[in-house]
Amino acid sequence: MKKIIIIIYTSMSIISCDTKGKIEEIVVIGGGLMGSSTAWQLSKSKQNVLLIEQQDSIYTFGSSFGEARISRSLGPKEDIFSFLQQTSVNETKDLIDFLNKGESEQLHSMENIYKTSPITYIYYKNQLNEVKGILDGQKDKYEYASDPKDAQEKFGMKISDSTIVIREFKQYSGTLNPKILINKLHYGIQKSGSRIFYNNKVTSLSKVNGIYKINVFNTKSGLSRTIMSKKVIAAAGPYNGILVKDIAPYFSSLISPKRLFLSFLRINPDKYDSFSIDQKNKLRESYPVANFNSEIFYSMIEKNDPQDRPILKVGGHLLRTDINNLNAVWELDLSEQEINWSKENSLEYLNNLNLPIKFSDLEFIRGYSCVYSVTSSEVPYVTRILKTNKKIDSNFVFIGGMSGVGAKGSLAYGLLAADLILSKKNNSFMYQKTKSAMGIDRLINDIEDISK
Repeated sequence: MKKIIIIIYTSMSIISCDTKGKIEEIVVIGGGLMGSSTAWQLSKSKQNVLLIEQQDSIYTFGSSFGEARISRSLGPKEDIFSFLQQTSVNETKDLIDFLNKGESEQLHSMENIYKTSPITYIYYKNQLNEVKGILDGQKDKYEYASDPKDAQEKFGMKISDSTIVIREFKQYSGTLNPKILINKLHYGIQKSGSRIFYNNKVTSLSKVNGIYKINVFNTKSGLSRTIMSKKVIAAAGPYNGILVKDIAPYFSSLISPKRLFLSFLRINPDKYDSFSIDQKNKLRESYPVANFNSEIFYSMIEKNDPQDRPILKVGGHLLRTDINNLNAVWELDLSEQEINWSKENSLEYLNNLNLPIKFSDLEFIRGYSCVYSVTSSEVPYVTRILKTNKKIDSNFVFIGGMSGVGAKGSLAYGLLAADLILSKKNNSFMYQKTKSAMGIDRLINDIEDISK
């Protein structure tokens, strides 16, 4: 009988320790680019952070999955997305410096993450006012071709009379590698003394007596447990709406997860190998590209194959479809129509570059279904939330609605979120403008709009 009492007492003590004895200071839910950036910024500020991620340390799906995202700076005067990209670059430099501190050699560099290359923008004459807004007072280096003759002389491109071409030239503009960036962020988080729980899926989130109660399921062990925390940042990408349904249900109306397809293409190896060195260089210098047509075609070099031939990643920013099952969407195959769209738009651009390629020369390697979290304005949220009594909860920050523009500014979004949860101030004009565009006043207005 004594043994039974001891066992029961010990078990109760363990349960009590898990649920009541330990309360985390700050928990970040979601270990993709946004969550990892936030956890790093908090760790850099000497905070004790717990980052929870449902996948393993190596991603196999999700919006942060992959090896290339466009990182571009060019934008109109006082553009918040240009500010986010440039801030993220500077914050990444700080991360690299921290990771190299105490090392006998430089193990980490910006070039591990960023591939600097010209970025090509294709606009049309009916977008001339937008183009003028971008170029007026532009401080970033660029070249501009307003007609076919100009485009041929400056870029060796063949374009129509209705087309305008801009090329951006700036260090760390080009592409960034989210896979490597996440890995370095996680290393920085752990090197700072904070923790990461991998393979832990959050099954519910609530607030009890001023403390957040986070129920998690370990996908490897099959065990469940409860984590308590004083403060929480929700950065679970398209899962955010489900995650916060019990404490901020309005986000399910403000943000809609949408499927986008990505194609990975290559030029037939024999055809590519027949190119001259100049043609190969021209191809590489002409990616990434963003064509602001009705679908916003974009493409970049995801990586090179073992024979150093480029693999092209292709998508359409506005080609969004509804999602029936969020957990299953990542496994959806591309349709023949989606594959053909990718090839046709890639072929048009490659022909613009005067490269001798036919439709049959483009080979589909694989496809991938990605998810955008879309807001009505296409501008994300980085904000404190409103409680059910409509008061602001300063202990909970929501990051979401990236609409495909998150990667290039990820460390800046993380900085904004970390500053909010710590009540830090930054009075610079662009910081305040960005914070306002994504913050609580905008959230209040959006909630009022959906309530009408």
